[in-house]
Amino acid sequence: MKQPQIGCLIRALRQEMGLTQEQFAASVGVVYPSVNRWENGHAQPSPMALKL
Repeated sequence: MKQPQIGCLIRALRQEMGLTQEQFAASVGVVYPSVNRWENGHAQPSPMALKL
């Protein structure tokens, strides 16, 4: 799966849950910039983060 597709899925899930990027980051145990980079296609979450 390409990074932008993963980012779109993460954004959709986060928005469906009604969470900000900061809240979502805290819920999966990462820092806010990681979620921002995932959603914008600049980075890909680790396999461990995807499991959460």
